[in-house]
Amino acid sequence: MLLACQLFSQVRNTFGLLRTYKGVPTSIPNLPNSESFIPTYTHPTPYREPKTIEEIIDPYPNFTSFLFDHHFWTSGPTKSRRNRNSTQALLTRKDFKSSDLEGVNFNAIEQELQGYSSTGRWEQTRGWRKSDLVIRFPLGVKKTEEVHRAKAAQAARLRRGAPQPPPSTAAPVEGYPLLIPDFYHRLICEVIRETFSQDPAACNFHYHPLVETYHSPANPTLPAKRIYSEVFTSDAWIEEDAKIQMTCIDPSKPEQDLPRVVAAIMLWSDKTVLNLFGQNKAWPVYIFFGNQPKSERVQPTASGGCHLAYLPQVVFPFCC
Repeated sequence: MLLACQLFSQVRNTFGLLRTYKGVPTSIPNLPNSESFIPTYTHPTPYREPKTIEEIIDPYPNFTSFLFDHHFWTSGPTKSRRNRNSTQALLTRKDFKSSDLEGVNFNAIEQELQGYSSTGRWEQTRGWRKSDLVIRFPLGVKKTEEVHRAKAAQAARLRRGAPQPPPSTAAPVEGYPLLIPDFYHRLICEVIRETFSQDPAACNFHYHPLVETYHSPANPTLPAKRIYSEVFTSDAWIEEDAKIQMTCIDPSKPEQDLPRVVAAIMLWSDKTVLNLFGQNKAWPVYIFFGNQPKSERVQPTASGGCHLAYLPQVVFPFCC
């Protein structure tokens, strides 16, 4: 199948930069008045499904218990007239029902909010899962000359056209099997679906690869130069986008007519201190999307990273 697309270019800006697309893009993010360059410009705002009160206050069983515990943690360690007035205002609220406090285990709720307990409801509503991993730790055993001779003989047989042995079902990495329990993680597809459909920043995501060139305004006689400023300007993105555009999908399936774009996944992890004194630490794994421009992704207020997993601390049962 031959995929033929016309080249679409905008006007070169005052800095001498020009973007060229294969085909007409549905949007040109971070470009003022991009609608004037695109015929029939329509880029819908991602829909964010509103959360219910129960989802917002979870794991509290009702709104009264949430108000009661919120008052407890925000009233301060000392008592004053202001605290007395706030307690009176809480107890006289129309939506406050003292009967709803019966049987509420605030200690268990506190453990769940701190991450020390997992009853399943709070994590499952956000797609979190708990799995056990098995990795193989290399022991560093030095191989003998006999092992090296056997591998060299096997490689020589393969070069002569000898039949290859059946694939092994063992792990590709030899070593000591190490069990890592309680690995909390989310599915990458769920994170992609949630970010692209509900995150307001997805309106400025780049879904179409482009070729960016620079032509010096001061010296027009110089040739234009290719600029690599973002992930979506790389040859790797352009090649992968061409592959998915030419992929054959069953015409009977509903996704046949849907647009096909690349989701550039970038993973990052670093140790995080959870309290002021540094005793409690965590190793979260974040997922960033190269579809988001760097100028927005690097801003702390942009919340460009999404939690993907938490790496548990491993204790080796042996000494090397």
